[in-house]
Amino acid sequence: MTAKIDKNRQKRGRPSKKKQNDIKEKCREQYERYHTSGFTAQVLELNRHTVEKYYREFQETEVEDTNEEFVLRQRSAKNRVLTRLDGILFKLDKQLRDLEGVLEDDTKGDNHDIARYEAMRTTVLKSLSDILQQKASIEITPTMDITIERYIEDRYGQRASEKITKYKS
Repeated sequence: MTAKIDKNRQKRGRPSKKKQNDIKEKCREQYERYHTSGFTAQVLELNRHTVEKYYREFQETEVEDTNEEFVLRQRSAKNRVLTRLDGILFKLDKQLRDLEGVLEDDTKGDNHDIARYEAMRTTVLKSLSDILQQKASIEITPTMDITIERYIEDRYGQRASEKITKYKS
């Protein structure tokens, strides 16, 4: 009987921190290979609940990293598009001023095809209007983090940052 107790003694209790870290790394390797927790528990000869605990931790970390990265990419793309639209608006505004200058010169006696210049002016004005609407739409569209914050506020009645502050104190 004592031999049986000695044999089980190594398997009982919480493993050391080093062994826990080794187990966690082995679980991470299996997780990154897309193996299920049941399969990983069987292969590594671990308790299924231990593997599931590590898998949940990996998933939460993955989601947090993905969300932060997504929000940063979203903000960056939004800023690049707005900058590009500013450049397009600048060029269109210059074209409009040039066309209006030609039309003004025409009243002084230069002979230009007024109908053609008026049509070009109308086209430029329409393009300016369309791009201004696009820019305004992009500027007022909230990024994902603001949308999530608003959802939490609507759902739970207070800002997440306020709730976190309450729990900290």
